[in-house]
Amino acid sequence: MTSLSERIELIEKADRCKFSTYGYACGKHVEHGRYLCEEHATAKCASCGQPATHGCDFCGQFVCGTPLCDECTFGTDTTKPADAWGFINHIHISKPEFADKHENRRLKDELLAAARKAEALQQDVAELREALKPFAAVEPVSISTSDGHISSAAFRRARTLLNGGSDADR
Repeated sequence: MTSLSERIELIEKADRCKFSTYGYACGKHVEHGRYLCEEHATAKCASCGQPATHGCDFCGQFVCGTPLCDECTFGTDTTKPADAWGFINHIHISKPEFADKHENRRLKDELLAAARKAEALQQDVAELREALKPFAAVEPVSISTSDGHISSAAFRRARTLLNGGSDADR
């Protein structure tokens, strides 16, 4: 049987944040029954956006520590020069067995965002049409003279008056 002090120690260890980077857990106190502190409970995976479960263990000059989920890992973009020195070309990617799942989710999210944007644009067009309805009944104005010519000054005056101006605007 365990002593009271051993039980208290187990409970205190159980109520600590389990978010781990490079083998070191966060260790902040958490609410009983939770395993992540508030900071890590809201962390999103840098690669796919799911809730993060641990920090990136890549060690360049320092440990990366970027939040990742269990379906993502780190890698090196070998298509660029400089190999893997430090953090140059360090990337966060989906593990191969989850790559298709993450790509499908990303494409669905993009499609949903595009559909929302199209819906908002359609709403804007409908509101614009509604706002322009009063102007649809306005007849076009034509200016004619007996000799068929309008002087520049007369045309400017007529345009000013038709646009709601007055002779004082000239």
